[in-house]
Amino acid sequence: MEDYKGNDDLELYDTVIEELCINHRKKSITFKILKPISRIERQGRFTYRVKKGTLKFENVINASIPYSFEWDEWSEFYRSAVLNTSKVIDRIPAKEKENKTIKHIYLGIDYGVDYKELDIVCTDYYLTLEEQEYILHDDFDWLYEE
Repeated sequence: MEDYKGNDDLELYDTVIEELCINHRKKSITFKILKPISRIERQGRFTYRVKKGTLKFENVINASIPYSFEWDEWSEFYRSAVLNTSKVIDRIPAKEKENKTIKHIYLGIDYGVDYKELDIVCTDYYLTLEEQEYILHDDFDWLYEE
């Protein structure tokens, strides 16, 4: 395992993926997310207090996005890393990197049974969260306001 694959630079651990959108025309990748603010333990179960948010990558130069969808499981971020240099960046043609400050974003996603790694090379990324908090149960009782 490469050193960065144990990181959580973007502090996304246990963040649920609600939606994934890849826009080829705009060269962007957007995740609609539910980011845990706190975890409430219940007898053998748990509940999250979450905020809705957006994790967006813009000016995407290259991306490897193996994605899965498993019945009765949430797809959630497990690890993340933001790199200025990497083997992934080294494979990008020099012409594509010219006059750009690029980053390699590594994302590890837990799909339940499967764990997959995503690599995104882009110039810009951001994470925004809404103010409203919601409750999310592990038994797939989706979102509700408390």
